[in-house]
Amino acid sequence: MCFKYQTRILLTQFNLPRCYATKQAPKGSRPVGLAHPPDPKTVSCDYIGPPDPQSNLRPYVRHYDENETDLAKKLRLTRIEVEAWNASFWTKHNKRFYEEKEDFIRLHKEAGTEDISADRMSEFYKTFLDKNWRIHMMYNLSWYLKNFDMLTLAFMVQVQKLLTRRKRRTGV
Repeated sequence: MCFKYQTRILLTQFNLPRCYATKQAPKGSRPVGLAHPPDPKTVSCDYIGPPDPQSNLRPYVRHYDENETDLAKKLRLTRIEVEAWNASFWTKHNKRFYEEKEDFIRLHKEAGTEDISADRMSEFYKTFLDKNWRIHMMYNLSWYLKNFDMLTLAFMVQVQKLLTRRKRRTGV
């Protein structure tokens, strides 16, 4: 089942078709969607799955046409590569965060503090962010560069499509 053009959560880019693999269901009812990721060759749009438990990112299943150009294929493969890189980063980051958080809580409980206040937890969060500042800065820089590359490729694909349409219309 495809739920097209859900702009609140996902903005369409260059009018490409997008869908969800699952839709938020009302409380107490079963979720609507697919049990397994669909085959990219058989779907008519991109699918977005439920959040991954480790990275907290929603995985994509990228649709591609059989008459996909080399440039469009390069864009699709670049998107897949960047999504895998992003998921890998956040999986490692979240694992490190939860391990350090558990250690922080365990050390305070061993010291005799049963209830850890929000102020104490905020100290942990600040320490964690300060300690990982450089990693976050490098991630952001890499993320922006990768997205700029994808945006450039997406622009080139759209120009290529416009030129192809124009050639068909004029018969050149």
